[in-house]
Amino acid sequence: MVNCCTNPDCRTEFSALPPPGADAIPAFQRVLVATDFSPASRAAFHAALDLCAAFGAKMLLVHVFEYAAMTPPESGGLLLELQSCCERCRDCLDGLAQQAADAGVECETILESGVAASSILDAIAARQIDLAVLGTRALHGFERLVFGSTAEIVLRKSPCPVLTIGPRAAQETQGVRAAGPVVFATDFNFATMQAIRYAARLADLTASPLHCLHVLPRAFEAASQREVIPGIMAEALQQLASESSVTLAPPTCATTFGSEVSYSVVDYAREKAATLIVLGVRQASLLASHVPEHITYRIITEANCPVLTMAYPSHGRAVAAATRHQASQPAMAM
Repeated sequence: MVNCCTNPDCRTEFSALPPPGADAIPAFQRVLVATDFSPASRAAFHAALDLCAAFGAKMLLVHVFEYAAMTPPESGGLLLELQSCCERCRDCLDGLAQQAADAGVECETILESGVAASSILDAIAARQIDLAVLGTRALHGFERLVFGSTAEIVLRKSPCPVLTIGPRAAQETQGVRAAGPVVFATDFNFATMQAIRYAARLADLTASPLHCLHVLPRAFEAASQREVIPGIMAEALQQLASESSVTLAPPTCATTFGSEVSYSVVDYAREKAATLIVLGVRQASLLASHVPEHITYRIITEANCPVLTMAYPSHGRAVAAATRHQASQPAMAM
């Protein structure tokens, strides 16, 4: 979102979008939930359970036991402790699977050892997962770089959309939420704006209004430009929305001003009581991002609702040739 599209000629880029086809309409039939049994993961499980019930989807519950490969000491004490821990994890998985069954959702469980991120990505690929759901807790200061472990790797590398339940969203799931819109935030980057198809599909499936949002720098809030630029942006957003292969009511196209994109998106979503924020992401680690503010991370951790990210190659033309599931960094240069 650093380079704002304020030229009406930018509409010529939208015409380069690949024509929608049957495969362009996202399906949500197989949902993977990665859990470590933490409060954040429990919130992610319940969010996924609601989605599976609404979509008629099957659930795959995955827990990766990262310590099982450790070499136990000769005493065998650690081995017994690891076996006991593994059994507790199995019991927890079975308990969650029973909750899913009670809700009428078909559920399968996977308990394995290894590196969490790699195992999750392998399961997504092997089971042809349509949606992955993760929970993440709040991190502060330099600790936020640790977000690059399991959650960030899966978010950036997953060939399917990833729904992340941040700490604030986890708290909100414990209460009654208003039925607000699905908010699609974009900076018109060719690669990332393809995520509008997922925003439109989810808005359609949940009977929620779709809001398309673009954030402009406060420098454009000057009186001489205050009316002109938002009009241009609204027109561009409307054209972008029309390229979506999902038919739904005309979306609300909004432009807001802010010095920090992430907070502007979060504030808008909070004001509208959004049920979901959708972001397109470009392939790169947050640690290697050219945007120091780490927009995606901040949106996920500050938003009062879940955040869905869909990852795409950084090179725009690669999008047209790719399949509907591709790999990963956020919209608005996130």
